[in-house]
Amino acid sequence: MLARLIIILLLPFVSYSQNWNIATQFPYTGVHHPITFSYDNYGFVISGSNTDNTYRYDKNTDSWSQLANFPGGDRGYAYGVAKDDKAYMGFGSDPSGNFPNDWWEYDITNDSWSQLASFPGAGRNHPAMVVVGNSVFVGCGSNTSNLNDWWEYNINTDTWTQKPDLPGNTRHHPFYFSIDDFAYVGFGHGSSTGPGSNPSTGVYIFNDFYRYNPSSSSWTQLANFPSESRVAGTQFSFNGKGYIISGDGEDHSPLDEGEFWEYNPANDSWNQLPSHPGDAIWAPGCFVLDCEIYFLLGQNTSTFPASYPLNIYSYKLSQDCGCTDPYAVNYSSIATIDDGSCCYIAGCTDPYAINFNAQACFDDGSCILPILGCTNSTATNFNPNANTNTANGGAIDNTFSTGGYFNGNQHLIFNSSENCVISSAKFYADANTSVTFELRNQNGTVIDDTTHFVLSGEQRLDLNFEVPVANNLQLGVSANNPGLYRNNSGAIFPYDIGGILSITGSSASSPGYYYFYYDIEVKVPCLNSTSAVEIKSDRKIIGATDFLGREINQHSKKIKIIKYSDGTYQKQLIIDH
Repeated sequence: MLARLIIILLLPFVSYSQNWNIATQFPYTGVHHPITFSYDNYGFVISGSNTDNTYRYDKNTDSWSQLANFPGGDRGYAYGVAKDDKAYMGFGSDPSGNFPNDWWEYDITNDSWSQLASFPGAGRNHPAMVVVGNSVFVGCGSNTSNLNDWWEYNINTDTWTQKPDLPGNTRHHPFYFSIDDFAYVGFGHGSSTGPGSNPSTGVYIFNDFYRYNPSSSSWTQLANFPSESRVAGTQFSFNGKGYIISGDGEDHSPLDEGEFWEYNPANDSWNQLPSHPGDAIWAPGCFVLDCEIYFLLGQNTSTFPASYPLNIYSYKLSQDCGCTDPYAVNYSSIATIDDGSCCYIAGCTDPYAINFNAQACFDDGSCILPILGCTNSTATNFNPNANTNTANGGAIDNTFSTGGYFNGNQHLIFNSSENCVISSAKFYADANTSVTFELRNQNGTVIDDTTHFVLSGEQRLDLNFEVPVANNLQLGVSANNPGLYRNNSGAIFPYDIGGILSITGSSASSPGYYYFYYDIEVKVPCLNSTSAVEIKSDRKIIGATDFLGREINQHSKKIKIIKYSDGTYQKQLIIDH
């Protein structure tokens, strides 16, 4: 039997130590195995995933532009390196599975291409490729089998010369970089048991590491990598050290996280740095601008189906770069290289703070977090500690990690410690369609809902869900959700909204998922009377409104205010048992 408890009030109506940061987003289609390099204040992305596109990132304007296509045609698993204002690239395979041996020079300043002497050896996918002096060294990789040959391309003479093979197992997709006058190559995926390979996995991923000396054409084996064997990440060198990021582990499945390691040649040692945000990525790219590494693209094989992240993360490698203008609010007395970061407006940079300054580029520690409640001292629900009756919270947008459009009925879980209204939220839709948004109790029973016709892309929608005091409430959509965006990693719960509402998790079986509702707006309406009204037995109900003064059905199970013929009002909250 359904029992109802009616609660009646009588009233007249009235951001790690050193951290990774989201730098920007890649505005084009994601790819794996991109060719990436930098020049001056520009980062470049070429080819990848059987494409021929060329893109340039301008750090000064935080903008991307498309340049002249790679003339070698659609290419995957190709590689390239930069030397001064020129870049050199080739290898990989075309969409038909051929392994071209053409070799190209890209003039960075003039955005033009020239074909050079073709590689005289066998074409291949994902070799090692490094610049040392005026030479490009290329080796390893795979075509119909794994390889360990080693070649030198002389930039000045446009000629190729074969050098001594890499000692040890043949392999493809190794890690590599150059430091000073040496090339370093190691790890990768081979065809038989080798250093670091785990026989129980059925694949052969290595952890051995080598240094090549061009002056003597000789190899030296170095200490094995001190952690899990790995393959298919990205790498770079900076300020006399080498770095490797992300990739797959000893079983050729993603590492547990996007590991970041630094190699010091002075003592042949490795040091682990903070992992990049989100899942480990297969075949990503990176480039260095000033003192920051930019990590981007690749394929996230931890999602199903595999996804192509577009967020670009940056990590500051050295304090040598910074603002060198003493008149700027972020002036660095230890910086020797001006990285263009000088800022002249200090203030609160937290977008959810009540004193957020959209013009500020330097946080001065002045942020005041919202305390949500009624701020009207004459209202019955006045909260003397509140500093706002409206606050936003949750994930501010969908750029914090990877994700995609999802068809299904999943939800966020939250607690509410005060009666409030979820006024609106931001959503991302895959297509133009109708969606029913739902507020549910802990058992999944719908408390409130509203239906909108959504447009493809980002939009803010009014919800006006009246939220009771309760735990484990659900914010979701009806079962026929046709495709709203959700993040599949990177959510950090709980998300507090004004001290009265806390998003504690989601319905996903895996952590880090965040569903549908972004930048959620919450309000606490003020009840504008403190005097009681005598109930008269002969009065009649003449209407009902919600907290926002909108007419509703008097039999609604929402929190509502009943209007009587004698001029009195009742606030009612109906709870089903």
